[in-house]
Amino acid sequence: MTETQSNAKNKTQHAVQAESKKTLEENHYIPLLRAEYFVPFIARLKDFENNIYPVLKEAGLPDTVLSSKPEYLSEAALQKLLAIMYRKLNSKRFANWLEQVARSIFVPQHLAKMALNGTVRDALLEFTHLVNSESKQTNIQLKTSVNKVWFARYRNIKHSFDANLAELFAVTMMLELIRVLTQSQWSPDEIALQSPSEVDYLSELKVSKSQIYYARSVTAVSISAEVLSQSVKYKKGWSQPPQPVIEVPERFIDSFTHALTPYLSMGRISITTAADLLGLSVRTLQRRLTEEGLSYSKVIEGICFEQAKLMLNDPSVPVTQISSALGYADVAHFSRAFKRLAGVSPREFRKNLS
Repeated sequence: MTETQSNAKNKTQHAVQAESKKTLEENHYIPLLRAEYFVPFIARLKDFENNIYPVLKEAGLPDTVLSSKPEYLSEAALQKLLAIMYRKLNSKRFANWLEQVARSIFVPQHLAKMALNGTVRDALLEFTHLVNSESKQTNIQLKTSVNKVWFARYRNIKHSFDANLAELFAVTMMLELIRVLTQSQWSPDEIALQSPSEVDYLSELKVSKSQIYYARSVTAVSISAEVLSQSVKYKKGWSQPPQPVIEVPERFIDSFTHALTPYLSMGRISITTAADLLGLSVRTLQRRLTEEGLSYSKVIEGICFEQAKLMLNDPSVPVTQISSALGYADVAHFSRAFKRLAGVSPREFRKNLS
């Protein structure tokens, strides 16, 4: 890639991020994704990065993301991460790597929450319920159109570089899900893409015999009646019950709280930094908080307080470690802040619990 091409690509990505921020600001929640699916994915960055922390910082992800076990991560940060990795790799390597992590991480983790005791159709219907419960911004459906059954992702997006990456992720997930369920190298007869023009990653997805349709309103793959009626061949293990499905928060303040919790170890981040991390403008963030009757400082204080109480429930975690994990300069600062809200010191609070 020449320097001119690289500069043009960077300018395009900046424009896309601005457009994505505008779209986010039209929502009444912070788009979140379950961290349990993406933390192992982030760990796989070590496949080709000796030091992943500069990459995490550039994407706006906390450097404690692999150790702190957050419930959710903001979609904006993960979209940035995909764009960064695509830029570092060529399209072929990126598509191949995404295929590997879909098969080894994303698909098995989703299947662990499913019964898988019926047909492929049954499994796909269960999968749509799971995804639609755990992600508010994307709608997955199994639909019949023009006498064909389509496994479809409905999402209102404007064409962009990031949209292409999101679509690559979606198509890869769909293909690998059905391939794992059927234990085959299944390929759809037809693929519908929202991209308005030809994309360069399809050759890496082993779909050379598929008919491709561009500029469609959804991303979808067609599935034959024969495949849908097959019994699921993937087995989780005879004694493993399905894991619970957890619905994503819908209220703005709840999604905002979950989105910022992974960043507590960074200390008291400013509202400007918080807005940037979540893909919002400061003005929009302030307006949303005002609508809830809250101030940014009070929300951050409340998040830290609730996390502190949760961590104090575990007697094996030292108070000094809790103080550090919540971004306080020292234990004294943490104790004063906690006592102001709880009326007792952290150690007294823990003693009262016991």
